[in-house]
Amino acid sequence: MGLRKRLALGLLGLALSTAAAAAAVDGLYEAIVPGDGTEAGRAAAATAATEALRQVIVRVTGRGAAATEPALASVYAAAPRFAQTYRAVASGLVAVGFDAAALDAALLSAGQRVWPRERPLTLVLLVSERPGAQASLTGAADPDLRREVEKAAQLRGLPLGWANGLDSATQQARMADALAGRLEPLRALARDVGADGVLVGRTGASGIAWSFVGPAGSGTLAGSATEAVDTLADRYGAQFATEDRSAGRLTIVIRAVRDLSGYAAATQALGSLDTVSDVALEEAAGETLRFQVSFTGDPEALRQAAAQAPRLAPDEDAPADGALHFVLRP
Repeated sequence: MGLRKRLALGLLGLALSTAAAAAAVDGLYEAIVPGDGTEAGRAAAATAATEALRQVIVRVTGRGAAATEPALASVYAAAPRFAQTYRAVASGLVAVGFDAAALDAALLSAGQRVWPRERPLTLVLLVSERPGAQASLTGAADPDLRREVEKAAQLRGLPLGWANGLDSATQQARMADALAGRLEPLRALARDVGADGVLVGRTGASGIAWSFVGPAGSGTLAGSATEAVDTLADRYGAQFATEDRSAGRLTIVIRAVRDLSGYAAATQALGSLDTVSDVALEEAAGETLRFQVSFTGDPEALRQAAAQAPRLAPDEDAPADGALHFVLRP
């Protein structure tokens, strides 16, 4: 066995332990509306199915505007037809579940894009600039704000993580970064805890200042926690929703991979992409690695997502051979 083949086999085992995965979101096709869930109450719950379907379609398309989209009027009119289950969850509330396959087909036929259930995991950091507020990254100083963030994220199908269990030195350092608006150290913290991006909320006398960095780029947001989460979800939906749920395979070539640490970084960058389900090393030649990547959705969306990865830069000198080419950043 030649050196190239031995290297490929040796690195393949490492890929299994370093590739990250997006968070899979359950319950995308179910929403809670007024009703009692009994047979007698199903007629009333069916009437409310349209409102439940609005919640579900916003969550599935990744577009807040989809709730009032004129092109979806016929889909909303057929809400009871898509409804499959009615389940009582609390007094006066019923969970309405919809046929995922039928609804996806209807949305795609109506020219909508569908956001798969594998979605970026966002680390939320909440800090307070108010005098005397508790020093914390987890919203301990404002539990109502944290609950609002969680409720908004649940409605949009946006998986969240919290910075629990950090040692004192790390928490103090990242608190300082959050208060100063330094996002890159916070993104590094997100990667350390297995998240794909960061949403930071800084509360002060004049309100809340929001900022974010991750797979959908970086920027600032204004408004309440609900408005901030809605805006971030819209950005993710625009990035990752696709017109085709079919699976595909694509070759990705990464140059400037000089050691095992670089290989681990390249593999993790590919494995963390939202639509990627499998990363397999095909060839290792010098400082260049060739991967076969399995993914769902649009290849162009995959290319754009890969270009957003912190360690990957488009390879401007690459040949036009049908593969995606990147250079590993130091």
